[in-house]
Amino acid sequence: MNAMGTMTRRTAAMAMLLVPLLPKLGFAQRTPPEETARFIDTLGQQALTVLGAASLPLTDREARVRELLSRSIDFQTIGRFALGPAWRRASADQKSEYQRLFQEYVLRTYSRRLGGYAGETFRITGARALTETDALVSTEIQRPSGPPLAADWRVRGGTTGYKILDVMVSGVSMIQTQRSEFTAVVRRDGVDGLIAALRARLGRFSASPS
Repeated sequence: MNAMGTMTRRTAAMAMLLVPLLPKLGFAQRTPPEETARFIDTLGQQALTVLGAASLPLTDREARVRELLSRSIDFQTIGRFALGPAWRRASADQKSEYQRLFQEYVLRTYSRRLGGYAGETFRITGARALTETDALVSTEIQRPSGPPLAADWRVRGGTTGYKILDVMVSGVSMIQTQRSEFTAVVRRDGVDGLIAALRARLGRFSASPS
């Protein structure tokens, strides 16, 4: 699964080219930038509180970060985009299994990656309308052991509240990176091959210590 492990660098300008490509959900509505800024600020502060709780075991911090991500990310929209044109060709069973595995893959990847962090500070640096339905919130994460990290969050509002559609860190789009990786696997092994690769990756997560 080498293609899935290779990060494809993208500039912020290229990431913005993705704006018209993300599907528009039926419940999408106008998303005020100031409200999305509050949403991201609240989420960020909650995450840092969890990550900074040194008295909690790492597994507990990972579980709490996972819960925050579960309710804050639009996995269905991101998953469809990441699969690319293959989504239209996939069977109903393939779509269902892929989406289940994709959500678990993202949750395990990011909860483990974040679970060991502590000491960061987080602040909003800006927010603006991106499309009729989406807003982009810019943030800066101060790290005690490195330079500040700039991250942009694409957010969409709907009947279930605000959801994150993409995160761009130093100009690298999460969903575009995922789409590039998955497209390479599907081109070589088909949708079933991608599903098998996701199962294998999740199996390695389960076999390795946190």
